Amino acid sequence: MPSRRLLIAATAVGAAVAMGTRAFATSPSAAAVRREVLAWSTPTVRAIRAASDRLNLGITRQEAQLYAELAPRLVAAHGRVRAAWEKAHPMPEPPPYARGTDALNAVEFELGTTPGTVGSLAGKRVAIKSTIAYGGVPLAAGSRLVQGHVPRESATVVLRTLAAGAAVTHTTRTDDLCLAITGATPWDGPVLNPWDRDRTTGGSSAGAAALLAAGLVDLAIMVDQAGSGRVPPSHCGAFALLPTSGLIPMTGILGFTPVQDRVAVAGRRVREVAVLASELSGTDRRDRFAQHAPRDWTRGLRDGVRGLRVGIVGQSLTPEFCTPEVAAVVRARADDLALAGAVLSTVDIPQYGEARDLAMLLTVHGGVPAVLAGHFGHSPGVAHGDPELVHQVSDRRDRDPGHLGATTKLSAAVGAACGDSAEWVAATLDGIARLTTAWDAALNGVDVLLTPTVYTPALPAPGPGTPDGEVIADAIGKGIAHTCGLNLTAHPAAQIPGGTVDGLPVGVQAIAGLHREDRLLRVATVLEPSGGWPTAPQGAER
Repeated sequence: MPSRRLLIAATAVGAAVAMGTRAFATSPSAAAVRREVLAWSTPTVRAIRAASDRLNLGITRQEAQLYAELAPRLVAAHGRVRAAWEKAHPMPEPPPYARGTDALNAVEFELGTTPGTVGSLAGKRVAIKSTIAYGGVPLAAGSRLVQGHVPRESATVVLRTLAAGAAVTHTTRTDDLCLAITGATPWDGPVLNPWDRDRTTGGSSAGAAALLAAGLVDLAIMVDQAGSGRVPPSHCGAFALLPTSGLIPMTGILGFTPVQDRVAVAGRRVREVAVLASELSGTDRRDRFAQHAPRDWTRGLRDGVRGLRVGIVGQSLTPEFCTPEVAAVVRARADDLALAGAVLSTVDIPQYGEARDLAMLLTVHGGVPAVLAGHFGHSPGVAHGDPELVHQVSDRRDRDPGHLGATTKLSAAVGAACGDSAEWVAATLDGIARLTTAWDAALNGVDVLLTPTVYTPALPAPGPGTPDGEVIADAIGKGIAHTCGLNLTAHPAAQIPGGTVDGLPVGVQAIAGLHREDRLLRVATVLEPSGGWPTAPQGAER
């Protein structure tokens, strides 16, 4: 085991290497200094003393002299790793692409790609959230911090989609750094709902859901940290599947925390979603959490629900968690399942309301600090990193805090002002363990649980005169109340179109035990209309 002194020395040298090449934006002149990607330098005694002061390492002058002499043993690795990274990552030849000009403000880039004619997804057009890397095509993440970064590799889900014969035809807009649930906070304006252009789509996978509702794509790959892959489909009348945590790899996807990060798949037909999700599933050696055999979720889709035990979560239908109209839609779809042979009951989860608090604290004290520290270019547990993205995010943040969106600044400021984030993350993780136990207990007595997906239909889209406080309040509001808990507990969930309220789509969420996606797909198939769920009446018309 390394001694404490050796650990301190290594920490000081590492910090000094970084400090020797990075200008921190403490003044306008400092902010004007740019640095190279993967820059490094051999630390001096002065740099090590400065690192000690910054990190409170207590290094003496004598120790600093010793560590400076030892530093080359640690520093030389930087040059070798940089050279290896540059050799391994030439810039790929991208497909033709053009910036989106659609009336919904849903498209980041439209790609000049054509679906293949062979494979389980032959002929299918797929949209991806702009936090998913397609090599050579700029990312966006709804943020001026990320906008314009060109990844050198494609995400695993993109490679598997293309291998199955589909084409990724669009990258799509998302809320600023995915820190909203409305679709109203992309830096270049809100995404509009094809069902009603005066409404939002929900977020943060806003653009992908809008394109599905408009009929411009067949399928969409989304990223879901608290409901981002289920809330927009609910507001846009699409079906979405969120498989058990770890079944679809996150390699090449911008994430927040390994506890929350997951891939969701959406479309208008259950079988098509099942096919795409199956193609995306399976072990990826670069994602240490995705170590499961591939799934075939197309089996048993039409086995029906006769004898299936379906529980309605009682708390989810109370006025605290949804409107009476939304509650009526959930009950009506439960009745349809009963007519098909399901056995209904009501299930209580006393901890149901705790999920939103836990998700908020994990984001505020874990996810947001990680993003601002540059971790948007790499995630714990995923053997994949993008140092150029880390560089861009940190450089733009240092040079101009105006690149930060309102929800990011609010989350960061509140988190920093509310005490020690490490303590709050520890308490939150402990709460997540208790929440997981509560959900497991509820699922012990039934096969599937039902809740609303969102408490209300789509919210009004903000206009030029909408107060900032109203936009931000909606962005961090009740929209995740029904969805965020499943990210924390790792359970699979499905967003199923349930009907409309005042002409706007409303969703029903189905939840099953770990690795029982088959039950969710059977429920969805029973509720699916012939030919799949329809596109919005207005579609993509201008």
